[in-house]
Amino acid sequence: MFFHIMLVSVEWLNNNLKDVKVVEIGYNPQINYYEGHIPGAVLINWRDFLDDNSRDFASPGKLSKVLGNAGINNDDLIVLYSEMNNRYAFYVYWILKAYGHSNLAILNGGIYKWLKEGYPIESDGIVVNKKSEYKARKPDWSSRILVWELLSKLKEFVLIDSRSKEEYDGLTTAPPEHKCEQTQMSGHIPGAKNIPWTILLNEDETMKSRDELERIFSWLSKEDKIVVYCRTGARASVAWYALKEVLGFKLVRLYDGSWVEYGNMVGVPVEKSVSDRF
Repeated sequence: MFFHIMLVSVEWLNNNLKDVKVVEIGYNPQINYYEGHIPGAVLINWRDFLDDNSRDFASPGKLSKVLGNAGINNDDLIVLYSEMNNRYAFYVYWILKAYGHSNLAILNGGIYKWLKEGYPIESDGIVVNKKSEYKARKPDWSSRILVWELLSKLKEFVLIDSRSKEEYDGLTTAPPEHKCEQTQMSGHIPGAKNIPWTILLNEDETMKSRDELERIFSWLSKEDKIVVYCRTGARASVAWYALKEVLGFKLVRLYDGSWVEYGNMVGVPVEKSVSDRF
């Protein structure tokens, strides 16, 4: 019934709340979720999808526990939303797809659009569901690329830098919302084209239409081997979604190490040219 629904409207969600598992992916969960969330939405911190002892993603065992504690089953349709222009919803979508949960959707426009349209919210504490027995698969990382492969085949890829113009140009090493998390180097990976992730979204934080996305990415070929990156992977996941899920590009991968890794590595090539800016 719900299989392969990937981007749902606030109207659709409001009419189907009882049939789906709504998950708010929290970046500042102690602030935003408790101020107001979509009725029935469970809260999962985005860091719960990461490994506890290394900069990597959670093991299938940990992920199974996280989703099971949230009352999610393997066949549930999960509808994701987050703060910060929905970026962490897209990021977790990319992660969960790798772990084999194909029945996924993103709330188009997120909590901003939900509130803008006047739909109800809850603010009376955290939602607790009955625990389930979720079983995550071993992840398929075919849509991921690590820095070692990237550097060894740099000229084979079409690189898309999803950060802001200021970050791409080398004027800053972190966006304003993460101003304390600077890297040693500024700039961008050589050859990367700057397509800031925000141009993929409308003013109400919904994703632009297929026609508009096709225009933005009209310079790409379906045969291109595409790598998207940003600072930590969250903003780039919006570009990955637009390219992979909306436009149907098959050879698109996300470099989740992104600039927080690349900008701190010794001896890697860096550019600060503005000539490739979109």
